[in-house]
Amino acid sequence: MNYLTLDEVKETELDILIQFDNFCKKEGLYYTLAGGTLLGAIRHKGFIPWDDDIDVMMPREDYNRMLQIVRDRKNNSKFDFLVPGDPDYFYPFAKFCNNETVAEMDDNYSKHGIWIDIFPMDNLPEDDELLRKLFKKTRFWRAVVISMTTKLSGEKSVKKKIAKLTLKIYANLYGKRNVVKKSNEIAQSYNGEKTAYIGGALWGYGPGERLNKASYLTPCEVEFEKHYFKAPKCWKEYLTGLYGNYMKLPPIEKRQTHHLKAWRKKKQN
Repeated sequence: MNYLTLDEVKETELDILIQFDNFCKKEGLYYTLAGGTLLGAIRHKGFIPWDDDIDVMMPREDYNRMLQIVRDRKNNSKFDFLVPGDPDYFYPFAKFCNNETVAEMDDNYSKHGIWIDIFPMDNLPEDDELLRKLFKKTRFWRAVVISMTTKLSGEKSVKKKIAKLTLKIYANLYGKRNVVKKSNEIAQSYNGEKTAYIGGALWGYGPGERLNKASYLTPCEVEFEKHYFKAPKCWKEYLTGLYGNYMKLPPIEKRQTHHLKAWRKKKQN
């Protein structure tokens, strides 16, 4: 098997992001860079050197419109979306993939084209205790989702292996589709209420990710690999909430990739 190098994976992911950006501009959808991708744009003007993925986030309203558009148009072209409900896809958020490639992580059964992750942003409560309780719930369901596709063979800790196996059994009993549905329902707990805050409750890191909605919906542009993409006006608050002193490089032992293996599909004659 001729695996792609890290640089080749990054080049492919950047191309996917450019295609996604063009799609959003055409359809009038709002998105911004997210997580380590936004951190990379600010700190490195591109990928974090040891990173190997791209994340974007969208307000739930734009995200739902995107889902409706792509469900009506899925055509198995070079670039296509994976969305909740697709066969053998058990994540509660969407991905945009290059279908001429195949990629998988060492600890995961999922196998599809090289991708970027697309996370919805939902209303968050203003009360800190309610916010803490919400993220406690969503982190539990995130762990259940992850257990559904995680390989246990690579887990060295017996305690962690037992915990993951317990969650995997729970997910199978509850039903994988029901797990995905439940994850999204809890993340949207406050979408029917008036609140000044928004954040990635579905797959977020925690309360530090809460953002002022008006600031998040006000875009600016940041450089990423010599291209320019949207970031929220409040990117400093966002990165500080996630990483603290985000300009400081982590110690070498924490500079981890997702251990992605990827290759190109053989072309049919």
